[in-house]
Amino acid sequence: MDKNFEIADIIVAFIKNEATPRQISVLDDWINESEANKRLFISLLDEVAFEQRLDRSRVLELEDAFGKVRARVRKSKRGYWRYVAVAASVAVVVAIGGIMAYWVGIPEKQGIVTRQQSISVGKSRAFLTLGTGEKVALESQDTLLRGKAMNIRIQENGEVFYEMADSIAPAEVEYNIMETPRGAEFQLVLSDGTKVWVNADSELRYPVQFTGDTREVTVIGEAYFDVQKQADKPFIVKTELGNITVLGTQFNISSYPEKERLITTLVTGKISCSLPDGKNIILSPDQQLSVNKDGTTALKEVDTHYFTCWKDGIFQFENAKLEDIMDQLARWYDIHVFYTSENVKHLHFSGDLSRFKNIDTFIEMFEKSSDAKLTLKGRTLIVGM
Repeated sequence: MDKNFEIADIIVAFIKNEATPRQISVLDDWINESEANKRLFISLLDEVAFEQRLDRSRVLELEDAFGKVRARVRKSKRGYWRYVAVAASVAVVVAIGGIMAYWVGIPEKQGIVTRQQSISVGKSRAFLTLGTGEKVALESQDTLLRGKAMNIRIQENGEVFYEMADSIAPAEVEYNIMETPRGAEFQLVLSDGTKVWVNADSELRYPVQFTGDTREVTVIGEAYFDVQKQADKPFIVKTELGNITVLGTQFNISSYPEKERLITTLVTGKISCSLPDGKNIILSPDQQLSVNKDGTTALKEVDTHYFTCWKDGIFQFENAKLEDIMDQLARWYDIHVFYTSENVKHLHFSGDLSRFKNIDTFIEMFEKSSDAKLTLKGRTLIVGM
């Protein structure tokens, strides 16, 4: 595929919030190739400004280029044409030198108000994949899903409980997978009474009923555990970068694949982290262990509240990097964050705010307390200085 049209396709996917991790990586590389690419990308996120440029572009007789893109999506829905125009503009502007300055430099018409897509706060929502392969959407409502050995009850407060349907143990272990998309969270109580809070953009795989000598679950993303104590049956949380073994305790795990790092924060009790190289590290309350993909580790004392308050509906930061804060906001509000400066990523902030506040409240807070400039265009938050 011609690179210009590949970039166009990727920007279309990005605007529609459908870009894959590989596509986002390609887009990042293209944006970082030049300041011109960066300015063009930012300008195209403003759909009203683009529509104005589109009117002027007809003078340039670029119908052939637009026709190429139209031909590729002629079967698409009517609402897709706005994105087709964006795609065509990118392909044309990248391909024809000198037009960049013309398109980006055209002033917007006076009196036109930019239409801003509403950004909703996260809510209690998840998808549950049953042992049969059936996928069920979960919301905060009173629902009962009947199974052979276990019933699944979804309560109005957003918690999922597993209840024995009969006294006969299942012949084989059945697993469920709970997935929370970006902009969502969910709670559940496992069959042993252990409570789990699953943060946005995360996945928890667990047996419907624990059998054998251990209780094992697998986490991708972030989750907080309040483990029911069973001295004869350790609770084990598996992650890509290590396993956490406990008897009864409260702790938080953050293991998002794109961060290539496992962060375990212990609130109460004691846990052991088993690393891929065979090393075991014991954590005491108020300690945090970081395990990087290259095998390096760091153990330190922390105020655990800053790393666990998300489950109580609060964002709280203490001298935290802006990039780390934005990672959390992106998952919770289901937005993309684009930085116009590397330096802005390293600004530090302290503060607290409800997770259920409008994102505009965060933007105002950051701008008032620093030199950072934040602009929301569609579902993309542009951060610069």
